[in-house]
Amino acid sequence: MLLISHLPMEMKWVSKSAFFKIPLVGWLMWLARDIKLVRGAEGGGAHVYRESRDRLDSKVSVMLFPEGTRSASGELGDFKDGAFRIAIAAGAPILPLAVHGTRSALVKHDWRFGPSTATVRVLEPIPTDGLTKADVPELRDRVRSLIVDARRDLAEA
Repeated sequence: MLLISHLPMEMKWVSKSAFFKIPLVGWLMWLARDIKLVRGAEGGGAHVYRESRDRLDSKVSVMLFPEGTRSASGELGDFKDGAFRIAIAAGAPILPLAVHGTRSALVKHDWRFGPSTATVRVLEPIPTDGLTKADVPELRDRVRSLIVDARRDLAEA
């Protein structure tokens, strides 16, 4: 939520259902109409796809982490295709964000927030006009590479 509050546009984020259960945080996410992902639920992915397309069609940006989960090591995981399929289907540009320093803010498998100093670099938008599902792997890998490079720069700064 803090990440979203610093961006110059209206944005909803896709989050696993567990975050919606955290006192106050979950209530604020529900009020903001963020998108709940219920992992393992039948139709969970389709629900996220529909809700994301609805927001994008209404000119509201959608934030999600394409690796799908935080890694215990803090390293960037492999990207899944969903975010890129949604962006291409909606004709929405992708605005990659490189985030560094949040590992201690919310440790994996712990619901408590810890102290952290984070740095975010907003990269150049990547248009999806004219792309098709066949372009998903190349787009996914390109975006991941850009974020990996930017995170490395942030870590060295």
